[in-house]
Formats: sequence, structure tokens, C-alpha cells
Amino acid sequence: MNAVLAQRKYRIAGRLANDTAWTFGLFSAVAFLVLAAGSVAYRLVTGEQEEFALWLLFAIPLMMTVLGWVHLTKSYPLALANGLTRKEFLAGFAMFGLATVLATAALTQLAVLILDHAPANGSAHTMGFYGIAPFESLARPALYFTAGAAAGAAMLRIRNRWFGALIGALMVAAVVYRQLGYMFGVRLIESEGTPIFDEMSDMAAYDAVLAVLFVLAAWALLARAPMRPKPA
Repeated sequence: MNAVLAQRKYRIAGRLANDTAWTFGLFSAVAFLVLAAGSVAYRLVTGEQEEFALWLLFAIPLMMTVLGWVHLTKSYPLALANGLTRKEFLAGFAMFGLATVLATAALTQLAVLILDHAPANGSAHTMGFYGIAPFESLARPALYFTAGAAAGAAMLRIRNRWFGALIGALMVAAVVYRQLGYMFGVRLIESEGTPIFDEMSDMAAYDAVLAVLFVLAAWALLARAPMRPKPA
């Protein structure tokens, strides 16, 4: 009996991962292949160098935010209604989040490898894309996934639905515009005239720290959260 109970957090993680793989994962793979094929056709017809598949890489933040937000808000009430404890659900959701981030990083690296061998002006198609380096490809999706999850946790925890949605939106906005806060902080601690961004790894480390903070925020919001009563 205890062994069965101990497996419940793994089952919720597995169900969420399987659902994501056959929806977002499958869609992303198909979309990448279609866009890559479209790039080849466009180059053959027009002779111009374009890489449409790069659009999918730029969409990663949106997809990860939606995954964290939607899966948490949908599965948390159902899990508790089916007898899971908050601790079991949060542990299972954390495992699902880790698997999603690792899979996204792996797919990003595979996509960049494919694009690097595409005849599109060498590596020019990746210029300006944050998330190419291995650590960046982990930190970037982790930040947006945890921000989405924290936003969903705020909506579940706060009784006023509209206020909860506002807090969640502010969390996501803080991530979207985080570079401003990063630049402001660097200006306070660095001497005048020192470059703000010496290496993108600094930004990746900043994102990793923010991701940990969002994990703690989501856990604090839901670990002892009373369920918001359903509207009549």
C-alpha cells in the first residue's frame, strides 16, 4: 500500500509529460520541419536566404509560459479532488517541469545543429537568438516555465479571480522585461564605462536565479493554500 502511494507523484508527472509530448512536443517538431522545408522552397524559388524555422525557437518563451500556467491551473484542483496531497502534487509537478525543461533544451540544441548546417549565410540565422549555448538553452525555458507556474499558483491561491490574474500577469511581465532590471542592477555595481553585457552567460545565470525564485514562490503559494471556492 505504501509503495502504491509513493508512486502517485511519479504517475502525475508521467501523465503530464505524456500529454505535453503528444501536444506541444509533437506540434513543435512538426512545425519546425514544415518551416525548415518552407525555407528550402523559398530559397529555391527566390534565391534569397531565409530561415523560417528560427521563428519556432523565438516562440519557446511563450510555449513554456503557457505550459507552466495551464498545466498547473488545470491539474492542481483535479489532483487534490482525486486524493493527492499538496506535497505529492507539487513533487510530481516539479519532476514534470524538470523533464520539460530538459527536453526543450535538447530539442533546442538539435534545432540549432540542424540550422547550423542549413545554407543560410553560415551562422547568420542565429544572430540575436538568446538560448543557443547549452546553459542558456536550459536557463531560458526554465525561467519561463517557472514564471508561468508561479502565475498559475497566484491565480489558484488568491481568492479574487481578477486580482490573481493581475498578479500572474505582472509576474510574466517581470520576466519579459527582466533585462531592464538586470541592466539597472549592473549599473549600480559596475563602474561607469564598463560594458553591461560582457557575456551572455551572465544573463543565463541571472535567469537561473530568477527561475529558482519562481519555484519557491509557486511552492509557497500552494503548499498550504486553501482552495478557492468555485463560482456559483
